[in-house]
Amino acid sequence: MGEVVQVVVYTLTVGSVYALVAFGYSLIFSTTRIVNFAQGTLVVVGGYLAWWIYTQAFDEGLPLIVVLLMVVVLSGLVGLVFDLVAVAPLGRFDPATNIAWLVTTFGAAVVAQELVARTISDTGQTLPALGSSILGWQGSVVEDVAIRPSDLVLVGSTLLIFFFLDAMQERTRIGQAFHAVAQDRQAASLMGINPTAMVILSFVIAGALAALSGILIAPRLGVRFNIGLNLGVYGFVAAVIGGLGSTRGAILGGYLVGLVDGVVGVASKRADSWRPLAIFLVFVLVLTLRPSGLLGKPVTEKV
Repeated sequence: MGEVVQVVVYTLTVGSVYALVAFGYSLIFSTTRIVNFAQGTLVVVGGYLAWWIYTQAFDEGLPLIVVLLMVVVLSGLVGLVFDLVAVAPLGRFDPATNIAWLVTTFGAAVVAQELVARTISDTGQTLPALGSSILGWQGSVVEDVAIRPSDLVLVGSTLLIFFFLDAMQERTRIGQAFHAVAQDRQAASLMGINPTAMVILSFVIAGALAALSGILIAPRLGVRFNIGLNLGVYGFVAAVIGGLGSTRGAILGGYLVGLVDGVVGVASKRADSWRPLAIFLVFVLVLTLRPSGLLGKPVTEKV
């Protein structure tokens, strides 16, 4: 029973981490049809910005929730800079044939990481949880598995972000504009939609989302540069498994990767060496059976 509880807790918490990163991938892909390989790094950058503002700029004098709001705004601007530096200079390009974005987004991620390392910190840091208790509850131990308030905040926030993004993309004009720009920029322009503005907005939201993710993840993983690559890789795997461009696919893929991660962690004493193999095996299997992902829709090419 204890192993089942451990798998469930691991699936929900670690799966939420991967889902948060996958949301950013899917959001940008839904408007540009490119993969922003800087998303994992942006999460770490957001975490370091939050740490600096909270501990250095205001010497822990501000409530963490206020710091979160400040960092979300700043990271939205960072997302805008990423678009202006890594994507906009490519001009009006076909992402299927011009894959320069592979180099530019990755290069921008490296530059951002190095700037943060040289101006803020190059060592691992910590951030407190947004809440040390929930209605007086300070955590429990179920079958020798610790469940903390920060775990519930992480999972609950992930679900709230999912509902917000899903509603925005499926039920608002902005979401419809995102879909229109992704399908045909020229036609979207003729309909009165500004494709450039929609792309910029997607990068701003993805940047803000990365900062929020960094603060939510920090109590569990800390703020460290060496987690950026893993977050980026596994978040991308989750987004592709669920279906790139689909918010519902992102959360499904995140929890599926979290489930595989948790099962391997319980089943093997050498979990760290077996986890990547198991996750990528599922990745390959899903793409073999469903190339567009579990909830993704095949991209139809208009002629």
